[in-house]
Amino acid sequence: MGIIDQITYTLTCQKCAQVEKKKVLDKGSSFGGSSWQSGVVFSEFDVTWTGGGIYEPSIAKTLCKKCDIAANISSTY
Repeated sequence: MGIIDQITYTLTCQKCAQVEKKKVLDKGSSFGGSSWQSGVVFSEFDVTWTGGGIYEPSIAKTLCKKCDIAANISSTY
């Protein structure tokens, strides 16, 4: 079983300018199909995830731990 896809999520706080990037991996094979991670842990942000498994994960909610405000979210494949 190898990595068949990945998404890089970048979170940015508008107030303190903290930026953090993390990759979420889709592991699988042509025999077993997709198996997305259910999310990853960010050190500077509290993050609530949706999806995982056969569904691509996405961020439902973020909060900067330092400023207590929502972060800007961007993602790339």
